[in-house]
Amino acid sequence: MNNQININFYEWVAGFIDGEGCFHIKRRIMSNGKIRYSFEFTIKLHIDDENVLRTICLKLDIGRVVLRPNYNTCSFEVGSEKELRILIKILDEHQLMGDKYLDYLNFREAFFLYFERSDLVTETLKTKIEELRANHNTKRVTTVLPLNYKRTITDYKLLGLIEGEGSFFVQTHGLTPKFELELTSTQKPLLMDIYEHLMLHVTTVYTKGGIKLRDCKAKGNSKPSVRLEITGISFLHHFFNAYLSKLEFYSRKKEDFKTFCFICDKLYNKAHINNEEVKDLLLKLSKGMNGARLSTNKLRDNTLYDKINISRVEETLE
Repeated sequence: MNNQININFYEWVAGFIDGEGCFHIKRRIMSNGKIRYSFEFTIKLHIDDENVLRTICLKLDIGRVVLRPNYNTCSFEVGSEKELRILIKILDEHQLMGDKYLDYLNFREAFFLYFERSDLVTETLKTKIEELRANHNTKRVTTVLPLNYKRTITDYKLLGLIEGEGSFFVQTHGLTPKFELELTSTQKPLLMDIYEHLMLHVTTVYTKGGIKLRDCKAKGNSKPSVRLEITGISFLHHFFNAYLSKLEFYSRKKEDFKTFCFICDKLYNKAHINNEEVKDLLLKLSKGMNGARLSTNKLRDNTLYDKINISRVEETLE
């Protein structure tokens, strides 16, 4: 593999992990009463996302992909000491960008404390690992990054995060295209840095649309969040879509992006103006994005999602 391609993929993986990865520190009490620890990294997705997990497994040459059809899920799992050391080396060189970095640091510290100990599992060691477990993943009580941490945003890290957490969609009213990347409110500094990273690439002043951050209140059991929104047909068509088109997608999100770009292009060139058939086809095309693509979508067999595709719209425009 070309070295630059290798680096791009490692950065993409880091961004994808920021969105979808999980580091586990597990405790097991043996039959003799002794405590043992094990460590595992996982990415759990919908079963339709098997291909992206197999790509990660193949390119990193570690882990395994496990299918759980009864639950419509699949997982990329890394659990051996040897393979976790490889993953740790990659993530040390291509740092995570968000709060997931704190989980990684706890995982990394506990991993080396356990596997590089000089003697048996002492009470002191168990106490230290338990402290790390108690402030890990959903139990985390602080989101303050280390003072020496310097967040680095790259195109492929951002793409990985977008493929994990971003959404391309078209609002029904007015056929309005929009991109959103929503994270918990504690991750606002990350979205602010992403905003700055994207704005560095903007060379034209657009009268409508652009990039903005929006604070969102908690709903139900969810936490308050912050959302990066990108709107404006011209801005999306000329800048954001063009920016992402230069990068290589690895997940099914590339299908949504392809459809999104097609719709933005037709809207920008006003193909829908005074043409109700094209407008209707673009709307139906947009309704086949995101969750509508899933094999488990209950409405799939009762809609025209699979019958309306880009080729159908292009034929209508000829």
